[in-house]
Order: sequence, then structure tokens, then C-alpha cells
Amino acid sequence: MVRFRPGELVVRQGEPGDSIFAIVRGRVEVRVASDHAEGATAATGATGRAGDVHTDVVVSWLTPGDTVGELALLDGQPRSASCVALTPTTCLRLDRDAFRAALQRHWSLADALLQVCAQRLRTADAVIAAQAHDALTGVNNRKTLEDLYRREASRARRARQRDAALRPLGVLFADVDRFKTINDTHGHHVGDEVLRSVAATLTRAGRDTDLVGRYGGDEFVMLLPEAGTEGTEVVAGRIRAVLDTEPPGPVPFTLSLGMAVVDPKQPPPLEAILAQADRGMYADKGRLAGVAAR
Repeated sequence: MVRFRPGELVVRQGEPGDSIFAIVRGRVEVRVASDHAEGATAATGATGRAGDVHTDVVVSWLTPGDTVGELALLDGQPRSASCVALTPTTCLRLDRDAFRAALQRHWSLADALLQVCAQRLRTADAVIAAQAHDALTGVNNRKTLEDLYRREASRARRARQRDAALRPLGVLFADVDRFKTINDTHGHHVGDEVLRSVAATLTRAGRDTDLVGRYGGDEFVMLLPEAGTEGTEVVAGRIRAVLDTEPPGPVPFTLSLGMAVVDPKQPPPLEAILAQADRGMYADKGRLAGVAAR
């Protein structure tokens, strides 16, 4: 038996997994460490720099009858999470050889372990899904958007090699006009509803294969596989039509849109293609000066 005080580590993420702990008494918190590299780019994928932000995400809690460390013990990989005692905790510790011998002798133990692993996988899937989406609008968040762009750009490059006639990946950049004024005039709760309406409008205007993400603040991005210039313009037209004929949201708002098409032979980083779309978006904002003049 091994005893842990509150706040004491039972296992540490990244360490070798040479033993398993069965919780007899107490409560244990499971944490996964993640790094957020502020200076990283989609092109370099750089991490581990001085400006990185390190955070721990709590993914589950364990109580008597649960086990700690079984995944690393089974596959030989470093531990995938840290486990911290929340209360005075007592665990039964089994080393790798003793544990595997017990599995071979007792099917009920092996069956129980399979159920634990299945539940852990379900929990992990739920956590991954939650972290992939923007909490306010429900669309993809910036990190997921960057991953999706790399995937789609790579897929478009491979597809173009097989069929030169395929249309390239299109990108739409959308920005809420005078969003600060909306917040200042109506309050941030109304601004939040406007952002949700933008996400819903972009999703409605796109095809089932199109991907919508919130890039940050009031900026949104759409990735349009095999849309090309013509298809991207069609989606932009649908967005404008929805805003003109069926204005969503708690207050009227408009969007400025910019577009770009990704070179399938040599896809640039997401930041570069958005800079190109951004120029078109701010040219689109020029219409606001004319509206104000009238």
C-alpha cells in the first residue's frame, strides 16, 4: 500500500509507466499538461520558446475502485497524464510484471481493465471535441482552424497532382463591421449574440464540406475545399444575401468579406493566405465610408 497527502503527485505526465495504482481510499484528479506557443506559426509549428504558456487541463476525477497508470503499463509509453491526490489517498501499487501475471490468471480483472480503458477513451474524445470548438459560438477555434487548414491544403496538393482540373481550396475572411460600436451601444451580451449569429450565418451559407472557424474577436474564417475563385465568390454572395434578406442577430449588423485561393502546388501558411484575404476584406470595408456619407 502507498499513501499520498493532498496535493501530492501519484504519477507524473511523461515519466515511465512501470507500475499501476489501484485507489483504495481517497480522490485523485487527472491533469493533462499542454503548451500554447504564442510565437508559433502554422508554417514552422515552433514550440517550446520563452513566450510559451503552459497550462494543466483537468480531464477527470478518480475514486476508490479506479486505477491510475494502466495505459502506460500496457503500451510501454510514457505516462499521458499527471494524477494528483485531492484528499488523503491510499493506493495498492502493482509493478508491471506482477500486474501482467494477474491479468493472465484472472479474466475478470482483464475485463474490468478493458472497461476502464474504454471509458478513458470516451472521456478523452469528449475533451478533445470540447477543446476543438470555440466556447461562445460553437464553431472551430483558432487552433483547430490551423490544423484543418494544414490538412485541407495538403489534401488539395495531393488531389491536384492526380487531377489538374480540380478547383483549389478557397478561403473567406469575415469581420463584423463596427463591432466595438455594437458592444458599446448595446452591451457585450448583445455583442456575444451577434457573434453567434455570424457563426450560424456562415455555417448556413456554406456547403456540408465547408469549414467555419472563429479566428479571434469578431473575425471568422471559412475554408472551402475545391471551391476555387468562382465557388468562393458564390459562398460570399450567399452570406451577403442572408444578411440582406433575413438579417440574423438581436441587432442589425453587416460583415466585410475578403477572399483568397490557395496555390495547390505550394500552399502558404494560413497567416499568409489570411493576409491576402485581409486586404480584400478591408477593401470591402471601404463601402462603409459611402454609407456614412449618405
